Amino acid sequence: MKRRWAMLLAVCLLGVGVTTACGGDDDGGGTAKGDGTVEIFSLWGGSEQEAFQKVLTQFTAETGIKTKYESARDFLPVIRTRLAAGNPPELAIIPRPGIVADLAKDGNLIKLNDLGLDADKIGENYSSTWTNLATVDDEVYGVVAKANSKSVVWYKPASFKENGFEPPSDWAGLLKITEDYKAKGKTPWAVGAQGRDNSWTLTDWFENIYARQAGPDMYEQLFTGELAFNDQSVKDALTEMLKIINDKNVAGGIDTVLGTSFVDGIGKVFGKNAVAEMYMEGGFVGGIAIDQVNPSLKPGEDIAFFPFPEINAEHGSPLVGGGDVAAAFENNEDVAKLMEFLSSPEAIRTWVSTGAIVSPHKGVTEYPNELVKAEADQVQNAETFRFDGSDLLPGSLGQDFGTLLQNIIRKPADMDKFLDDYQADAEQAFGAA
Repeated sequence: MKRRWAMLLAVCLLGVGVTTACGGDDDGGGTAKGDGTVEIFSLWGGSEQEAFQKVLTQFTAETGIKTKYESARDFLPVIRTRLAAGNPPELAIIPRPGIVADLAKDGNLIKLNDLGLDADKIGENYSSTWTNLATVDDEVYGVVAKANSKSVVWYKPASFKENGFEPPSDWAGLLKITEDYKAKGKTPWAVGAQGRDNSWTLTDWFENIYARQAGPDMYEQLFTGELAFNDQSVKDALTEMLKIINDKNVAGGIDTVLGTSFVDGIGKVFGKNAVAEMYMEGGFVGGIAIDQVNPSLKPGEDIAFFPFPEINAEHGSPLVGGGDVAAAFENNEDVAKLMEFLSSPEAIRTWVSTGAIVSPHKGVTEYPNELVKAEADQVQNAETFRFDGSDLLPGSLGQDFGTLLQNIIRKPADMDKFLDDYQADAEQAFGAA
């Protein structure tokens, strides 16, 4: 039944000006009847998928509309293949606002207003930081399904206590803990950056360092095409990043990093056979670690986090974060009802109760454990916020950025060449955007 409304419209247009025979429902929604099932596509798997499924189950219980969930970590190539084949999902959870903009400009997404929803009313529950992620050329194409802080360093409180460490407030303190762990015969860090699907973990490392070292304004310039990726400020940030991500500091060395998935990296720190002490990634790590990696973990005792530390006092500690946008590819009543449900406090309370996410929705303030609540506080109270930089890049440039960083940690001596090549690609991508 895909594209049935587009087909109906085409038939209507052939009907010699009889425009009153086609168009929106009596309520002005402009949507076709659904077939009782909504197909949803996302990159979430594991515990993230399980948490989202609870929301979908609640939706079905309340509306009678069934859902069919499909996932793939390589979201962008899969969605492009499906679009080329004329087989898009009805609704997708899109992981990058750059992709939202591309899909909207190509005419693939449905505006909220065209779904019969009041975009302005929905937007009242979110700050402009979040509504802007789903807005393209002043039109709103979706809602932010979830948000997260990526300015988080995960550690084991018992290990810190045993070794006399306190969560550091600055970069020098983090580097000292790294060296002290090595001096005690321990491996300080684990990193999981296997292949294109996990290379984004390296982009989060870079972005946190760059935002704190070069500052939020230059960060904005870099990820909007105003500043070159071979600028000295980029090289300076990479030099700092390599002080931690190198053969001496990470479990198994760089080759192991490039052969380890994001989730398996968590296991190297918080699994039952842990081999490392710290892991840098977003607030979502807590839910994955407890629900998927090691259910015996106790929040605040076996697992905790501290904010990514300050590097340049002038810039403080900007929050680097992310968000996923729910957007429709098909215009029908079932899709509209699901989209409206995903923006409701009722659905979001169910979602956040799993401990898997935090939400930017102003009406949701209760969280199930101290880890999730701490992340929510960090998101809500950040003095300076910058969206995940690679997620802002147009087209495939964001995913290519992860590949660039993989190449740099593998061959640091070739950094200049890698950056020059990437900058040439960036100029083409921003020129076409």
